[in-house]
Amino acid sequence: MLTCLQRASASLVVLTLFFASLPAHAQPVEVVSTSAEQPADRVHLVNGGMVQGSILEVLPNDSLTIVSAATGDRKTFAWSDIAAYEQGGQRTEIGAVAAPAPAPREEPAPVYGPRLHIESTKPASVHLYEITGEMVAHGANVTVHGIHYRPVCAAPCGKVIDTSGGSSYFFGGEGLTTSNRFNLTDARGDVTAVVKPGRRGLRTGGIITMSVGLALMALGGGLFVLSKSRADRDEILGEGPAEPPKYGAPIGLLVGGAAALAGGIVMLVLGKTRYKLKTGGLGLLRPLRFG
Repeated sequence: MLTCLQRASASLVVLTLFFASLPAHAQPVEVVSTSAEQPADRVHLVNGGMVQGSILEVLPNDSLTIVSAATGDRKTFAWSDIAAYEQGGQRTEIGAVAAPAPAPREEPAPVYGPRLHIESTKPASVHLYEITGEMVAHGANVTVHGIHYRPVCAAPCGKVIDTSGGSSYFFGGEGLTTSNRFNLTDARGDVTAVVKPGRRGLRTGGIITMSVGLALMALGGGLFVLSKSRADRDEILGEGPAEPPKYGAPIGLLVGGAAALAGGIVMLVLGKTRYKLKTGGLGLLRPLRFG
């Protein structure tokens, strides 16, 4: 019995050594990458194209440079040609970055004043002028007065006049004389100016006619005084027969000079631009101011 047990033990040892000497079978091993692969950079163009590679340089509002993964070429795109780009897995929209904020719009200041309508009594280019400044210069027995003015509108106008500055205005135009000054500070709503244009030629003629009339009157008065003095002297000295003085020429000059003076005054009046300011609408006009 012992011999049988020894033989069984020896068989087990042999079998164990036999299986141990056999080569072991290789087991499959799973390889795990220790680092995740980075996504490629992309440039999306405005025309719909796309370039994939590695972005080298980004200059906002200027340009972008990328190395193409397909060709290895270095390409630079203008900022205006790029719609968006992706770098490091982050997408940037160019439109949202490059678009500047709109500038705030300044609303014009409201204008307060009447709406002026200009009606001319005769064909003429009538303008409204605003006096913007005045100056006075004094010299040796001489004073010079001047004004600065600017045109506001021409007939028929229809413009709202800004009276917030309290400026004065006058009517005039090419070949026309100027009217008296006026202001529209208290006027509101629609105001109609009926203007009677005065011609500069007529006014100049009136000044010349007045000057001639004054000269004739001065000459006639001088001759009248001279004739009267001679007659008085002859009468006092008793030289020769006493004759009545001849006043015909002096009186004629005086009358002619007075007539010329009066005519010149009329020409001056007729040559001045005059106006009437009225408020209200059709059929409801009422006088506002005359000048």
